Amino acid sequence: MRRIAIVSGWLLLLLLGAAAYASEDGEDACSVQAVSVEGQSGFVYFPFADRDEVRELRLAIDSRGQCRLGLALLPTSGAELRGPGQPLNVTFRDRRDQVIPLNGNEQQWVPFEQTARGTIASLAVGLPRGQARRAGDYVNTFVARIFANGRPVREIDFQLSVRVAPQADLQVAGNAEGRLGRSAGMNFGELETGETLSALLAVRANGAYNLSVASDNKGVLRHTSLNGDMAAVPYTAWIDGRRLSLQGGADMQNYAAPQDGRRLRNISVQIGETRGRMAGQYRDTLRVTVTLLE
Repeated sequence: MRRIAIVSGWLLLLLLGAAAYASEDGEDACSVQAVSVEGQSGFVYFPFADRDEVRELRLAIDSRGQCRLGLALLPTSGAELRGPGQPLNVTFRDRRDQVIPLNGNEQQWVPFEQTARGTIASLAVGLPRGQARRAGDYVNTFVARIFANGRPVREIDFQLSVRVAPQADLQVAGNAEGRLGRSAGMNFGELETGETLSALLAVRANGAYNLSVASDNKGVLRHTSLNGDMAAVPYTAWIDGRRLSLQGGADMQNYAAPQDGRRLRNISVQIGETRGRMAGQYRDTLRVTVTLLE
């Protein structure tokens, strides 16, 4: 089972300034009247989502005359977003899905579209999946440099702010499965005293977390159709060598944030005394829950 904590976020686009520009007089004269940057709000990034996070920005230019427009992008302090954890990688693409380099050089191939509102360049802001960054706000300021007929017109600063949501995820693989999933089994076959099997827990979290393990039968394998002392087999369980206390309720342990957002843990089970037990199938279920602490 998993629990995910979600906090709100935003994408803040701050237009610091734009000015009109006119090229040299002549039949190719170009006058840029206004430039603006528009975009959606509510930009929240989930580190363990199964897809990239993408939002659209629109660069709108009000121009007059014959203008061959170009665009350059560059960051003011590194090509990532800065926040409480490691920098968050970000990419910009045009509507043909071509990556726009953040080097400040004019990219004449970026397509502009004529609309009733003016000339528009659509940009997709992408955050690649799998960046296990600490929860919080990540910010950087970028510069959109506009070119008209090969000459720079104006540089417009816009701020990109993304909130990384706190998120935790848990998968498990037992001896009967070849890959991780939401559930797994330990198949002991014919029970023997002292027999031990292990399962793998894969914890993903972008903060400190608590791991809770609870037994449906309080640490005992019970016969699937019979009751009584001779229809129960005790067992002992460990996580990474630490013995679990399952008789009185859930066993809980706090852990620090895993490096790179992922930590593999081993849960092992050893069968107790089986002499004199009734023949048949025995079963218990261990329920593992991961909860973020920050």
